[in-house]
Amino acid sequence: MNERGYTLVEMLMVLAILVVFGTLSVPHIRAYSSEAHLLGAGQVFRGEFRKARSMAAMRGVYTAIRFESQPDGWHISIYADGNRNGVRSAEIAAGIDRRVAGPRQLTTGSGDVRVGINPGTPRMPPEGGMLDASDPIQFGASNMVSFSPLGGATPGTLYLAGPYAQAGVRVNPASARVRLMVCRGGKWIER
Repeated sequence: MNERGYTLVEMLMVLAILVVFGTLSVPHIRAYSSEAHLLGAGQVFRGEFRKARSMAAMRGVYTAIRFESQPDGWHISIYADGNRNGVRSAEIAAGIDRRVAGPRQLTTGSGDVRVGINPGTPRMPPEGGMLDASDPIQFGASNMVSFSPLGGATPGTLYLAGPYAQAGVRVNPASARVRLMVCRGGKWIER
């Protein structure tokens, strides 16, 4: 009689190999999940920027998204130009440039993704050096991204940070193109 099967030692060896491979893959699965959450949040903000750009083209006036710091965190509001000279902070305060949407709290929609910069993150090319972790919204001193009715925009970047990855929603000035960038291994790539 020939009996076929596996011995207990063989089964334990296979089980040990599976446990080792499973343990080694957990950090990669976490990093992939974190990047997926980061990209989802980035897509939401890219959509907000595109919506403001469309409003500027449809209405024929400058339209801006303003990031406003409040005690409970960051908020965003959309403003429309009231006197054909662009959206300006002083004119918002004076009531000339009026709010057309917001304010609403700036959230990423994902618990492990925040508006922020992880320490040690390099600047996007062509700039060199490291990003300042204290300034995740980089649209000039007014923290406002403005879109013109002719297709231009204020240049800048909104940074999103996850536990294992960094992303940025970047607006290019001439074309008002909105790009979602992810930093992997110290290099920025477009997604």
